Amino acid sequence: MKTFHCNRCAQTVFYENVRCERCESLLGYLPERREISTFDAAGGGRWRSLHPEANGALFRQCHNYAVENVCNWMIPADSPDTLCRACQLTRTIPNLSEPENRLYWYRLEVAKRRLLYTLGGLGLDVPSRDADPEHGLAFEFLADGDDGEPVMTGHDNGLITLNIAEADDAYREKIRTKMGEPYRTLLGHFRHETGHYFFSRLIETEPQWLEPFRQLFGDEQADYGAALDAYYCHGAPADWQASYISAYAAMHPWEDWAETWAHYLLIVDVLDTSTSYGLALLPDDPSEPTLTDRTPVEDASFGNLMKRWFPLTYALNSLNRSLGMPDGYPFTLAAPVIDKLRFVHRVIAAAGNRST
Repeated sequence: MKTFHCNRCAQTVFYENVRCERCESLLGYLPERREISTFDAAGGGRWRSLHPEANGALFRQCHNYAVENVCNWMIPADSPDTLCRACQLTRTIPNLSEPENRLYWYRLEVAKRRLLYTLGGLGLDVPSRDADPEHGLAFEFLADGDDGEPVMTGHDNGLITLNIAEADDAYREKIRTKMGEPYRTLLGHFRHETGHYFFSRLIETEPQWLEPFRQLFGDEQADYGAALDAYYCHGAPADWQASYISAYAAMHPWEDWAETWAHYLLIVDVLDTSTSYGLALLPDDPSEPTLTDRTPVEDASFGNLMKRWFPLTYALNSLNRSLGMPDGYPFTLAAPVIDKLRFVHRVIAAAGNRST
């Protein structure tokens, strides 16, 4: 995630902001330009962008921005849409008569928009189901039933369902601990489930990728139900860290791909943020890891990403430990995992070039 600045007073602002804290100007995100813009009221529910690249164009707030306060994306003033491109992907929202659900909805939408920012930077188009019924993407944010029937977070042919309880920090931490997971976040769920979506779009339909996929991840035709039962009955192999990014990745090739995909997006997003802030590591001891490269992640080779990633994680974990916090990056990247990440990079690079 890059850094942004108010177009009126140059104050640093962030991706989720709706007001500049210094000059109190309205802020909004312009997805076509991947920029946060400052706006002046232009009357009739319209807002004039002050971003230099917008040339004074007029916009409207997404309905979920103006009315529901769960969005900050803007829509061109002459567009017939009432919802922005991000909100159009959400097919079902939580029941807002429940007092905590609006907060959960907001948190879900924030994580979803961060995912879309990363995918957009990588050149990956995400059409809605309305725009593309066959290949589009949709989200449902659901709660467990009154009868105790749980909502399972998952993906089914372009429909991603998330249990809104995952937006409750205490619940999510309880499940993370129960499942023995080092990392469980809302953004991680979105990254993982879109991995399943892009498998169907980028691997299953592209013959040149299917055989290399099977060599690295295994045969995706293996019985998923049987693999799931075996995993929850016996757990992952004792030596799973030698070949997988997580224990869950060892369950089935589909999950290995989705976990690896999610991890690649995590790496790209964190490196993008550190590069935007000009973060450099210049230790006094020349034998310690250094980091000075600021190549934009969308232009970086896989080798370049990895060369920068390891020093950054050393610093990140050391900072967390100084704060008395768990490691910010609690993972080990074995050689087979790096090979899988490299494959994800190749697939995304090819898809991004094709869409460009």
